[in-house]
Amino acid sequence: MPNKEFLEKYSLYRKYNFEPKKHWNKIDIEKLSRPAINIYCPVCKSNQTYNATEDSKYEQASDTIDDKIYRLQYVCNSCYKHIREFILKFHELSKWEEKEKEHTYFLQVEKIGQYPPWSIEADKVLERLLGEHADYYKKGLVCESQNYGIGADAYFRRITENIIDNLLNSIADLMESEEKEKYKKALEETKKTKRTEDKIDLVKDLLPLSLKPNGMNPLKTLHSALSVGIHSKTDEECMDQAEIIKNVLVFLVNQILKTEEDKKKFTDSMKKLLGKK
Repeated sequence: MPNKEFLEKYSLYRKYNFEPKKHWNKIDIEKLSRPAINIYCPVCKSNQTYNATEDSKYEQASDTIDDKIYRLQYVCNSCYKHIREFILKFHELSKWEEKEKEHTYFLQVEKIGQYPPWSIEADKVLERLLGEHADYYKKGLVCESQNYGIGADAYFRRITENIIDNLLNSIADLMESEEKEKYKKALEETKKTKRTEDKIDLVKDLLPLSLKPNGMNPLKTLHSALSVGIHSKTDEECMDQAEIIKNVLVFLVNQILKTEEDKKKFTDSMKKLLGKK
């Protein structure tokens, strides 16, 4: 079975490839693992772990030579009430390797059905912060839900272009002393260019640690994703880039908001404490 990310996040018709193998024996689909997933439960009103039900098997809905369709059922591990179902289609593919004079075999899977449906609802906090650009975000999610990668990529790029100046200014507010001075100097340079990639390139190495989880730099990731053109890319290739751009934007906006709120709470608490003294 593909990893949990496939079940949790992949939209309909987006394909996932298993590791290629030189010699592929007919695989027993029913013996593939069924990983636990973490996803929103409307009954519990929070993210919960879902496990495949005991009688959830890869029930073969059709029997063709090339394509096999299976149904999976998951239940919330907290309330044991909410059910999620996935309809998966497996493909056995092969590619001739001219250099080695043999075939490499792939097993590919895609979701062709999901209940409840893949959500195109934007996070309410994110929607509020995006303001007038929230409509583009929703349209990007609609394209993503249908695996229209070129469309999703274009919408998320447009949002980035429209909010980049405010986003970079907000990052400056989270920095302290010497770091902040260096960042502000680089920020002044960004006003001399209109290209989003150039703006990000000028400041991407100056991010505070609070915006670099596990040492990973979201602005560097965003810069790389935006530097890849969409004009000659397939829907699948653009979908990968769209997801990167969306995830970085969501992370930065949420992290900036959280840091600002934490600072405000701390300041308010200190004022009350000093006021009592």
